[in-house]
Amino acid sequence: MGKIVVIWDSMLDIYVFWNTDRKNPESPMPLLKVEKQEIRLWWASNVAHNIANLNWKVDLISLIWDDSNWKLFNEICDEKNINHHWLIMDAPTITKTRYLDSQYKQQLLRVDYEEKKKITNEQISELEAMLNEIQPEIILISDYDKWVITPECIDVVKTYANKNDVKILVDIKPQNLELFYDVFLVKPNFKEFCEMMWITWIENTDENISRYWKEFVQKYRTNIVITRWGKWSSLITREWDVYPVPSEELKVFDVSGAWDTYIATLTYALSNNYPLIDAIKLSNKASWVVVWKVWTAAVTREELWL
Repeated sequence: MGKIVVIWDSMLDIYVFWNTDRKNPESPMPLLKVEKQEIRLWWASNVAHNIANLNWKVDLISLIWDDSNWKLFNEICDEKNINHHWLIMDAPTITKTRYLDSQYKQQLLRVDYEEKKKITNEQISELEAMLNEIQPEIILISDYDKWVITPECIDVVKTYANKNDVKILVDIKPQNLELFYDVFLVKPNFKEFCEMMWITWIENTDENISRYWKEFVQKYRTNIVITRWGKWSSLITREWDVYPVPSEELKVFDVSGAWDTYIATLTYALSNNYPLIDAIKLSNKASWVVVWKVWTAAVTREELWL
């Protein structure tokens, strides 16, 4: 029963619901009357939320700024039983604010607070100290490529993992692949897998995955699970075992946050000593449940019948 730490990019996802019942006297733009506001965690913090929602202890290490949205992060993480540890950056806490019509839920405007910065040596030392204090048994890196990951940063994580026999799972972006040789598992989607293999877009079939997976596993020495939208996922292990893992077919659904739920459930299952293929099957099931919910959401143990 392993302790989990989720590391890296976190974001606040703010939804402002409005209507308009009179003209704006100052400009031709709509005059919005705000009716309510909802705030959700996204990216690494949403992954941590999904793990906590399965009644499992989880720690979150993320990069934010000491601003008003940082205080919101603290409040929401406390509410959702997420132990949080912040690396304070000289940049705004990443926040996306969407203005949605209350009646039709159509988006009028999105405002982003985001600035890409490189992690400093001081923050890398803080990360190392946090890992030694938390002593996780599984590390999940949720990479949305919003902060510049350095080799020195990943070396700190790998060094801790190697010394303590800890699994590293990475929800990965193609541009950072070269940093993650020899981790336990990486999870690209099908489009990202194509980019990693330097191939143009191909049809999303088992046959096409079979053409390229062996080269990937040989080079990076890792298990890989490829999420494939309606086909759901394929697992290829270090031992070259291949498992297409289908799910129930969906015609219309909201995939916002579904892959956060997927990697969160996979990590939860491994921390509960599930065999890898069974952990993948549970992740498929969790994602199938959560896509029926609106926007970013989390699955519960009851919905998985655990």
